[in-house]
Amino acid sequence: MAGPAGDVIRAAIGREACDLNAQQYCCDGLNFGYFYDRSPIIAYDGATQPAYTPYDFSPSSVPGCRAPHLWLYGDRSLYDALGRDYTLLRLVPGASIAAITAATARRRVPLTVVDIDVPDARTLYGRNLALVRPDQHVAWRGDEAPTECIQLIDQVRGATTATI
Repeated sequence: MAGPAGDVIRAAIGREACDLNAQQYCCDGLNFGYFYDRSPIIAYDGATQPAYTPYDFSPSSVPGCRAPHLWLYGDRSLYDALGRDYTLLRLVPGASIAAITAATARRRVPLTVVDIDVPDARTLYGRNLALVRPDQHVAWRGDEAPTECIQLIDQVRGATTATI
């Protein structure tokens, strides 16, 4: 239909098609917001994961959630800095990681340490340290290493189901 009446109909159909396709193809929650709930290889800390919908995504460092993205200096993505295996993020300079690195060495768990000195990174993560799994999900977080780091490393690598 030509003319103003056809323009109105085409605009309405275009909006409906866009809304339908955006819901099907722009699923940030589905792509980035899923999390592991009650996994025996995640050291949960009692915090609640954000609400999940297939469409909306709320970055969270709650254990089980995907590690929140941030840009490091030099325009490098955090995800590009993560190791192939486990990565320990140190979000506060000087936070002690010796016990964790010793435990991973003792268990022969490959570990990359990434020191992050980016404004608001500590606020985004809510803790001084975060242990990220190879799938980019947070396995553990804390302000300091747990008393029994060996138990933490055994849990996140699936050698035990003890909680930390």
